[in-house]
Amino acid sequence: MLFSRRVVILLFLGFSFILPRMEVSAIECVFNNPIIAQGQDPSVVYQDGYYYLVQSNGGQLTIAKSSTITGLGYATPVGVFSPPSGEPYSHDMWAPELVYIDGNWYIYVAATNSPGANATHRMYVLQADTDDPQGTWTVKGKVYDPAADKWAIDGTVFEYQDQLYMVWSGWPGDTGDFPQNLYIAEMSDPLTLSSGRYLISEPEEPWEMSVAALQEGPEAFIHEGQLSIVYSADASWTTAYKLGLLKLVGDDPLDAASWEKVGPIFSQYEGDGGAVYGPGHNSMPIPSPDGTESWNIYHAKTVATDGWADRAIFIQRFTWNEDGTPNLGEPIPSSVSQELPAGEFCGSVAAGADLLASPEAYPEDGVFDLEGDFVDTGVSWINTQASFSVAASVRLGQTGTRAAIISQEGGISSHFILGYTGEHFALTLFDGFSRELASAVSEVTPDADQWYHLVGVYDVAAHEIRLYIDGELAASTVATESWHAPGNTIIGAAKVSTQRVDPFTGAIQDIELFSGALDTDEIQALAEASS
Repeated sequence: MLFSRRVVILLFLGFSFILPRMEVSAIECVFNNPIIAQGQDPSVVYQDGYYYLVQSNGGQLTIAKSSTITGLGYATPVGVFSPPSGEPYSHDMWAPELVYIDGNWYIYVAATNSPGANATHRMYVLQADTDDPQGTWTVKGKVYDPAADKWAIDGTVFEYQDQLYMVWSGWPGDTGDFPQNLYIAEMSDPLTLSSGRYLISEPEEPWEMSVAALQEGPEAFIHEGQLSIVYSADASWTTAYKLGLLKLVGDDPLDAASWEKVGPIFSQYEGDGGAVYGPGHNSMPIPSPDGTESWNIYHAKTVATDGWADRAIFIQRFTWNEDGTPNLGEPIPSSVSQELPAGEFCGSVAAGADLLASPEAYPEDGVFDLEGDFVDTGVSWINTQASFSVAASVRLGQTGTRAAIISQEGGISSHFILGYTGEHFALTLFDGFSRELASAVSEVTPDADQWYHLVGVYDVAAHEIRLYIDGELAASTVATESWHAPGNTIIGAAKVSTQRVDPFTGAIQDIELFSGALDTDEIQALAEASS
């Protein structure tokens, strides 16, 4: 399914020395999943205008921060905790859960005392030392009741009707791998269970145990007073992984009879647009930046074969049923575009001195005169997994030599290069390993010392890249792959296989970067307004 275009009206103040920032009438701002190509068990909290994502990576806990949901895809994770050796929580940290309670940050995580010692997994809690969740953390200890010190993973903590609860996945006995059941307990505070553990659900339905009898990854979805627990069922390493739901229909959350099981509510999808395999272990629901939408963040497999290495993080809108339970819909394949979350910026993101992290370095006349050098903006301006447009006026100082005009880096490679091949202008996409994915090459042979206005467009919805010269379409080609390139936007150079390449000689001005795919009318207006 393809969501309708969002029409955005944006007015900008102009700069006297550059192209005035245009009014954007109708940019199509869309993105494709996954937002993170490798990740699992996402836990996201929206607090004070920012989204925070916690992950367990390489034996440490990391937190990424972004003002937008899609921005989590290119936010830099900050390491916040690496466990010391010799502790009962020193190894195998699984599925950290980030929670904000009464002005304090907590991470609940399952961990073991030695590598591979699954039977020793217990839930532990860390508390942030400051108001900044990307700062330092302190381990506060095991979260347990002495009468029920048993195997536990995937704990989540939430408040319902003025009472704190923890729900987690556990074994019924002291040893074993399956079944994994769901248990609940009251908490006297965010660090302490106060009621023992109560079984509220076990895998009994065929869809919960086609490969393995398993319930895990519980998350509280509370809407208009209705409490639901969305959980993951069946084998996480297979395409059978899916989401089910427990709806609280009674008065006592500790009583299994108060819960009604519904499911599956979100499972593997295969259709004309592609496939999503084994969707599961989602986060608590989060709002869009403007608060008008609800979003589900989950992981899914990207191939049909068994294993955990191919998991990626996906996002999509969902709605609420009349009874207050979530309606998650069907997983949206990576080849199908989605409109950006409501409130995420759509339009011109940077122009003029705003381009640079150090605006004082911007040339007074607005013209970058480059002699084989380049300018690092110091900012990652473009979400390369969504539609974007880049515009600039250029004057080549020489012909016959490759030159990059604008690029954005993603590790060892630039994601894209708007540049000059030595013969023609081109917009080229690369993958994270410096391999060319697609290139729209014009037939125009530019002259040195003549100004040209260029616009490169990456259109996710159309699966296409387009190059415009002086307001006219000069080249286009199919582009079906995107990836997360979190590096800085560069003026006058690019990177291929970790090497700085294609230094620009000449002049560049009228640079403007956009979230979304500009249409022909907007591109022509830019060209007419340029000098």
